[in-house]
Amino acid sequence: MKCLIVYYLDGLWYGEEVAWKRSGSGFYREISRTEVPQSRTEIEKFAAENHYRIEWRGEIPTQSQSA
Repeated sequence: MKCLIVYYLDGLWYGEEVAWKRSGSGFYREISRTEVPQSRTEIEKFAAENHYRIEWRGEIPTQSQSA
């Protein structure tokens, strides 16, 4: 399963795909930006369809906002 880092910044959702690369006797993370849907439920659906494990970062907005 691949890792997808997801964070919310300035009203938009951003996603970064993590690829593990071999280096000498160890590994390192190579991160590349990927386009993600703009709602939490759609991101979760996208991740399931593409075999990602989501790593949420930063503050995640709530679904409903009180008046």
